[in-house]
Parts: sequence; structure tokens; C-alpha cells
Amino acid sequence: MTFYLVAPSLEMAIELPLSEDVQSAIVLQLTRLQDRRQIATFAERLAQEMESGISEVLDWDIKKPTAAQASFALALSKELDVAIPAEAMNFRGQMHAFINEYAPLAKRRWAAKPKTRR
Repeated sequence: MTFYLVAPSLEMAIELPLSEDVQSAIVLQLTRLQDRRQIATFAERLAQEMESGISEVLDWDIKKPTAAQASFALALSKELDVAIPAEAMNFRGQMHAFINEYAPLAKRRWAAKPKTRR
């Protein structure tokens, strides 16, 4: 049995080269699903697992921004009073571009501020 990842809106399907053992286990699992509720529960579990796995194989620029990027972008946003674009909050590449654009200006401002003694 062959398995595919299908994107109907793109009219695209990618064949997944799963091992024979995994294919056999999936077939067995699918034959155990008797009603819509069981199918929905299995589909939800499968989607949760696939989501984390798929996120790992995406190109770097379309992954979610790292926590460090988001934190630094927030500091830049506050310092320069600029909004972080929605695209930057969703995609690492866009966040990288935002940081590259605003970091030099913020760093100059931070360097120009008088140092406070403790």
C-alpha cells in the first residue's frame, strides 16, 4: 500500500516512502477503526504527531521564529516603537529580515544611552 501527503488546493501529492513495517502497522490500525468517532480520534492523534514532525523538515525560513528571535524582536519593537509584522511572527526568515533591518539602529541607541551605576 502506498501512502501520500495530499494538498488538493495545490493539486499536489507526495508519495511517502514508509518502511514495510510502518505501512503494515498503519493498515492494521486503519482496519481497527470501526466508526467515525474512532476515525476522528485517530486522525487527531496522527495530525498532532505529524505536525511536530513536519515542522522539523520545513526549510529554515518558513519555520516558526525561535524564542530568542521573538524576544530580541520585542526589545527592538519597544526601543524603536515599531510594530513587528505578522509575517515575522509566523516565519523565521521574515523575523530574520526584521531583526536585520532594525537591530543596527537599536544597538546605536543603546550604545548612546548613558550607563547607570548600581
